[in-house]
Amino acid sequence: MVRYDFPDSDVDGWFTGFDRAIGLLAETRDDDQARAATLGDALSAVLALWLLRRQDPSAQWAGQQLTAFYDHVRDVLGEHGGDFAGYLAEFDLDLESETATGWYNACFTRSVVDILRKDAGLPQRALVASDWEEATDEEMRDVATRVPPLPADAIPRGMPEEHWWWFVASGPPEKIAYDY
Repeated sequence: MVRYDFPDSDVDGWFTGFDRAIGLLAETRDDDQARAATLGDALSAVLALWLLRRQDPSAQWAGQQLTAFYDHVRDVLGEHGGDFAGYLAEFDLDLESETATGWYNACFTRSVVDILRKDAGLPQRALVASDWEEATDEEMRDVATRVPPLPADAIPRGMPEEHWWWFVASGPPEKIAYDY
């Protein structure tokens, strides 16, 4: 799902939205793809709050509240390691699709993982493979030549260039198939 005009500035909504989605995860049974999607919805708060903090680093919530949130996210991921592995597997499927939507979703996941590792202190072992980031970046560079560039309004506001994956897709424009 492409999230246009992301993120909105409802900081409290992002904090509570994470817990609301995790609550739904507890109710989602026997469908790994649905569980991965629900966890992905929760983890969108990680990216949203990171971008909002970049816009206003002195915001009151950007200190202890954000640190406590990151601690909470790490705890939740520790409790839902299998779901996080499923979330990362969906990343692979998104890349393999070689579509604009798949690329968007892969970029979103890659940014979330980068923030989890660098800002939230998620341990490397949570990524299933010790070289996940390096292997993923290599695969993304390869796939980028075959997927169309993302429209500017699909790239989250304030996304820095260090998250290069959002900006490198250089394949031909996607053909739109109409089903009548």
